[in-house]
Amino acid sequence: MYCVKCGVKLQEGVEKCPLCQTPVWNPEAKQEEKRYSDIFPNHHSESTLPAAIGMTIICVIAIVVILTVCLKLYSGLGWGGYAVFGILLFYVLFVLPLWFSHPKVEVFVPADHAAILLYLLYICLKTGGHWFLSFAFPVVLANCLLLTALICLLKYIRGGKIFICGGFLVLLGGFTMLVEFFEHISFGTKMFQWSLYSCSSFVAVGLCMLVAGSIPRVRQMIRKKFFF
Repeated sequence: MYCVKCGVKLQEGVEKCPLCQTPVWNPEAKQEEKRYSDIFPNHHSESTLPAAIGMTIICVIAIVVILTVCLKLYSGLGWGGYAVFGILLFYVLFVLPLWFSHPKVEVFVPADHAAILLYLLYICLKTGGHWFLSFAFPVVLANCLLLTALICLLKYIRGGKIFICGGFLVLLGGFTMLVEFFEHISFGTKMFQWSLYSCSSFVAVGLCMLVAGSIPRVRQMIRKKFFF
C-alpha cells in the first residue's frame, strides 16, 4: 500500500503517511454508508392546529362579549350584528383553513365567497337596501368563478401558465366593465366612468402576455425569470 500523494510505501495499519501526513486511503476497506436522514434531514412542518384553536377561542370570546354588551345596553342585537357577522366572516376567511393540514384552495375560495355573500345580504336586509340581487350577488359570483377557474387551471394544468395568466387579465378587464354595469343598474351611476381605464390596462397587459407566450425565446426568458 502506497501514499496517494507522495507515493511512499506504507506499513500495514498506519492511518497517516509518515512523510506528508496525508490520511491513508484503503480502497478495500468498507466505507461507512450514510443514511438518508443524515444527508437530507426530514422536513419539519409546524402544525397550524394550535393557532386554529387559539383564534377560535378569541373569536368566541369576542362574540360573547359583543352580544352581552348589546343585550344589556340596547335590549337587542343592534350594531352587534355587524360585528358578530364580521367576526364570523373573518373566521371563515382566515381561521377555518388553519384546521386543515393541506387546505384545498379551490374549495375554500367558493366557501369564502359564499360567506361574503351572506354578510352582504345581512347588511342589505338590515339597512333596507335593494342592491343585493342587482349588484352584490352577480359581482361576487362572477369574481368567484374567475378566481376558482384561475386556481384550478394553474394547479391542474402543466405548462401554459403564461397563456392562462394572460387570458385571466383579459377577462379581468371585462369583469371591471361588468361591475360598472351592475353599479349603473343598481345605483343609477353613469357608465364608462372608470371601467374603460381599468379594462384597457388589464386587456393590454393580458394581450402582451399572450403574444409573449407565443414567441419561444420570450416565453423561455419569462419562465426563467418569473418561474412560470
